Parts: sequence; C-alpha cells; structure tokens
Amino acid sequence: MGTNEIKDEWPVLEENDPPLDLSRENAAFERERARLVRDHLGKIALIHGDEVVGVFPTASEAVLEGYRRFGLARLICRPITATDEEIFVPFADLDHPSMGRID
Repeated sequence: MGTNEIKDEWPVLEENDPPLDLSRENAAFERERARLVRDHLGKIALIHGDEVVGVFPTASEAVLEGYRRFGLARLICRPITATDEEIFVPFADLDHPSMGRID
C-alpha cells in the first residue's frame, strides 16, 4: 500500500494515536465549496474519499445515507459555510476552587 493511499474502512483510534489525516476529504470539500455555498448554505455535506456525495439538512440524515450507500466506511460530514469558522470549545476545571456550587 502506498503512503498516499487511504483505506476505506471505519477508523479506530487508540488513546495516543495521531489525529486522522483528512486532507483528501477537505480537498474534495474545498473543490466544491463555491457551488455548495451558492446552492446549499447551512446544510451538511457528506464526503466519501475524493467526492462530495450529497447534501442533507442534518448530519443524522447524511450519516444514515452514507451507511446505506457505503456501509461502515470512512465518511465525513461538514457544515456548508462560506468560510471555515473557529469552533469554541469551553473548558472548565471542575476541581478549581472558584468552581463552587451556586445556591
């Protein structure tokens, strides 16, 4: 198997594994972004390998269709936005002294 070849199987990551290389799927999305934004802004794109295979109103519908068509394969769902927006993930240290119970 070549170094650029990506297996089409469901990825299983262990605790210390590096994140998946999604460059192939991201490139497929970027090739189609202008059309997707123009026609389907705010919906979810289903990506399988090098192809945007469909657009769906929800991620659940996208995943179900992906399983129906491809089985338990590598699938990516991306929201269709004009630009990539940063995702804010809040973090709170629940053991910090300032995290007391509010009565």
